[in-house]
Amino acid sequence: MPSSNRYGREYPADPVRGSCTAVIGSMTMAMRAQTVLAEAAIRAAVVKVSSAKSTGGCAYGVDFPCTQMSNAKTVLSGAGIRVREYLQG
Repeated sequence: MPSSNRYGREYPADPVRGSCTAVIGSMTMAMRAQTVLAEAAIRAAVVKVSSAKSTGGCAYGVDFPCTQMSNAKTVLSGAGIRVREYLQG
């Protein structure tokens, strides 16, 4: 279901199409990961990952284009952000 902002623009529910997810854990670390990826020119969005998709229960993560998987791994690792797992699709 699309959401809209106060200007009436609609945005898709899934902010990054054809996306992969880096499962991080806490909301704070997921937001930091989003910032680090944005600084590396990788479009990312913080998402809540359900326990059905992730091992270890509910967590937060960042969605980013799968074409940027290698770059995202390098950037997140270089920033000292521990990723529980990477999900594709």
